[in-house]
Amino acid sequence: MASFHWGVTPIAAAVAGCELMPTYAYFRVYQKDDVCLVHPDRGACEHSMSLTVELADDKLWPLCIGKEHADLHEPAADPGFHPGEAYAELPMRAGDAVMYRGVNHRHGRIAPNPNRWSAHLFLHWVDANGPYADQAFDRVAVQQAMAQPS
Repeated sequence: MASFHWGVTPIAAAVAGCELMPTYAYFRVYQKDDVCLVHPDRGACEHSMSLTVELADDKLWPLCIGKEHADLHEPAADPGFHPGEAYAELPMRAGDAVMYRGVNHRHGRIAPNPNRWSAHLFLHWVDANGPYADQAFDRVAVQQAMAQPS
């Protein structure tokens, strides 16, 4: 997955319009009727890509992204968007990817997954010259984990 993440980085940088450094990536399988609560991301997800790898039943499952740009550092997740909060609903099929600024736009999947299961890859970067540059390669999370008493 790290090789794929590095391989996609030049494309993501072109979309973002700045030099990007990878932070982390993860793979997740959602089951039928799962949702993803609406949330903002931490600094390591300054630039995020959600890639739908496979949908068991080929039923589109939309990713919803808030249209308003804001500095979001609230860790809270909600079952939906706040009243009056505008968002885009982006139906995704296998092979589709959406790139967005995870720290600036609340996002989630509010409709239950209509497939028996679906597989997703999430890739995250920071601007190499931006306010979260210290989180490249997820350094902050690693430092915090190392600081925890054993």
